[in-house]
Amino acid sequence: MFQGLGLEARREAARVFQPLRVRRGEVLYREGDPADGVYLVRQGLVWLHAEEGEGLTLSLLGPGDLFGEEALVGGLRRGLSAQALAYTELLFGERKEVEALRARFPEVNAFLLEALYKRLKAMEARFFELRFPVAQRLARLLLRLGEGEVLFSHQDLARMVGATRETVTKLLGEWALAGVLDLGYRRLEIKDREALARLAEAL
Repeated sequence: MFQGLGLEARREAARVFQPLRVRRGEVLYREGDPADGVYLVRQGLVWLHAEEGEGLTLSLLGPGDLFGEEALVGGLRRGLSAQALAYTELLFGERKEVEALRARFPEVNAFLLEALYKRLKAMEARFFELRFPVAQRLARLLLRLGEGEVLFSHQDLARMVGATRETVTKLLGEWALAGVLDLGYRRLEIKDREALARLAEAL
């Protein structure tokens, strides 16, 4: 997780950022909560969203992503809510510990800035994708979420692509009839990844 840092800085970062394991559906913090620290994703998927607008998705975060940056820039409260969408392994650094780490090792600032820049570019890509039809956005999301089985409800998927549950359910049903997917309760299995990739790229 801390590649690019010097040996001493890596050791201290490993001490400051403690492992944290969370279950699917667990809320890490809500909008308005105290900004008590910063997170790095080791494994899993985190949903970063606004509470208003039926949970408008701002980011879907995976391995290597940083969030909770309010704690880095002087913010006292969380600006968004964060929830694990799958079993997720994180690294969590308490605010004061991270501040001391940054003061002692300036190279840590560059590491954190790079992680934030990566997230900014991902958010820009997400807003660009909102121009695409829902079918394209949904197909792209499913390709990203897994090689085979995807363990999310239709409502979860709808929130992730910025669409209604009814629209997502209709599309998934059509794709299941076409043999692209196999549907179950709160799960689906990708049967024809190449066909799904064509749907993702369709104009």
